[in-house]
Amino acid sequence: MRTDFISRLALLILAGFLLISTQVWAMGTVEWLFIVGGIGMIALAAASLSQPAGPQRTLDLILAILGVWSIVQAIVFDGSTLEWVAFATAAAAALLATVGLILHEATTERVVHELRVVASEDRVSRPIGA
Repeated sequence: MRTDFISRLALLILAGFLLISTQVWAMGTVEWLFIVGGIGMIALAAASLSQPAGPQRTLDLILAILGVWSIVQAIVFDGSTLEWVAFATAAAAALLATVGLILHEATTERVVHELRVVASEDRVSRPIGA
């Protein structure tokens, strides 16, 4: 299940980069970034195909579709349309990554630490190192 966490974290970083790139760089550069980003999304979705079925696999399917859409939009659209459609696509990828991270932390994968308070008279005196 670490694969889920690492892939979602990588997706969040990728989506943040793509989100900013839509507003910073020229559209010719953004087209190539979204083609490469779409390939990256598909690769991240495929990275955990061996995991059992569940909500994370559903997110992987949606992510793969979003990756294909990212490539298609970069080829089909241009100018202002590409800027805002790409922005929405990157925002959707960031949302998917966030949902994936939340689902990962809400499952049994997370470690729960429990502290137990012991009264001083209940303690047993032991030599150090024993």
